[in-house]
Amino acid sequence: MRRTYLVIVGFITGIFLAVGAVGATSVYGREQVVPGVRVAGIDLSGMDREACRRVLASLEEKLNTTPVVFHYRDRTWTFSPPEIGLRLDTQAILTGALQAGRDAQWWLQWYRQWKIKKEGYELPLMVVLSRQKFNQKLNALAGEIATPPRDAAFRVLPDDRIEIVPGHDGMKVDEERAYRDLLSALSAGKKPEIQLNMVHVKPQTTTEEVQAMGLKGLLSSYTTSFDASYTDRAYNIRVAAAALDGLLVPPGQEVSFNKVVGPRSSEAGYKNAKVIVNNQLVDGLGGGVCQVSSTLYNAVLLANLEVLERTNHSLPVPYVPVGRDATVVYGAIDFRFRNNTESYIYIRSAVNGGRLTFKIYGNTDYKVPVEIHTRITEVLEPKVVREPDPNLERGEQVVKQKGVRGYRVVTERVVRENGQLYTERLPGSFYKPVNQVVAIGTREPSTGPVVPPPSSGQKPPPDKKPPAAGDSPGKTPADEEDVKPREETPEPANGEDMAPPERQSPEGNGSVPEVVYPAGSP
Repeated sequence: MRRTYLVIVGFITGIFLAVGAVGATSVYGREQVVPGVRVAGIDLSGMDREACRRVLASLEEKLNTTPVVFHYRDRTWTFSPPEIGLRLDTQAILTGALQAGRDAQWWLQWYRQWKIKKEGYELPLMVVLSRQKFNQKLNALAGEIATPPRDAAFRVLPDDRIEIVPGHDGMKVDEERAYRDLLSALSAGKKPEIQLNMVHVKPQTTTEEVQAMGLKGLLSSYTTSFDASYTDRAYNIRVAAAALDGLLVPPGQEVSFNKVVGPRSSEAGYKNAKVIVNNQLVDGLGGGVCQVSSTLYNAVLLANLEVLERTNHSLPVPYVPVGRDATVVYGAIDFRFRNNTESYIYIRSAVNGGRLTFKIYGNTDYKVPVEIHTRITEVLEPKVVREPDPNLERGEQVVKQKGVRGYRVVTERVVRENGQLYTERLPGSFYKPVNQVVAIGTREPSTGPVVPPPSSGQKPPPDKKPPAAGDSPGKTPADEEDVKPREETPEPANGEDMAPPERQSPEGNGSVPEVVYPAGSP
């Protein structure tokens, strides 16, 4: 019994002595590397922090002079580690060396340290690789061997057919794999020589996607004319038409003229030209834009697209028949339509000389004959308004504002499809008549002083034109027949600035057709 007691006491005492020894090692040897720890084949056993730093500084210097080599077929590129953002992570290696054998519970540390001393422990060569610098260098060399993908596109041929331009895949360097391979080689202590791999790159827009748009040819075309000598107005027409040129509209999408063209401001490039305000022509920014909206409106009608919003001018305009104009005012009056087909539509505009043309392309498989009929249902004659004018002598009259007839117009779209005629009533038009304003003289004629005969060398003053036969002094136009109004559509005044160079028509005029990339790729 006594022997058993002594054995147990001795065993317990041994355990405490061992634990104490381990504890002492853990406490007093924590700033030294345990025996058996190596990095890059260098033994760090028993080294303190400063000694380890000196070893790691030597390793970093060696790493910085080790070339990093990339291979692709028979091509080779060599960089220094700093050029690609590669450096030794000395702090992480130092921490790992000092923590080796001390990363477990205290009662297991003695076993870990014994095992490291017996078998050895190779620290991984930890490095930091800047992804940004690495990618910059890799992209530079990749430009020599990579081939970019080409997006599929379409172009309009001179005969207004649509031709598909097929896309193709590209090839690029697998940057992610090269990054991983370099880190793996360094961690394994191998030479940093990497074999580059290429991967396929799909185009943003495939040939199948462009074909699925359904664009095949011309659905409609409409042209209006204008006087190009009114340079500011012509300039505004070009600016607005250019905003709509190349518009690609998917099925079901609504198009707002105001949203596409934007504000008619000087910042947007618009100039002052004549606009209709309160039945009168006045100067305003963007004069001429309504000819663009009206021309597009007629192309939309002939393409059999759905009209959502359209408003006629207050006065008839000279460039389209009555009932077929579309006025626009940014923020107030818009022209909107919807692509109600099952395919994309593509809009082109062209300004050549004094002609503005809109063409709408789409799926010609569903193209139908379209006719636009207008009918004047009421003509409203202008009234004659006489205004006394004390600045005119009695008997004189001056037309201050010419009268313009007003109209009520019905517009219909007639579509022939499958042998049947379908008639659609379009938004009606009401053009208010503009009264003719005549100034009537009320000032009594004054008796002037006697004019002496002209001296030698002077010309006599011109004689006052005598009244026409039948005129009687003191008789006002109110006593005469009504002054018949002249039905005229006023023209805009000439601008001062020169118009920009003319743009080429979408037909191409025999030149190479423009290629259109639906995804917006270059």
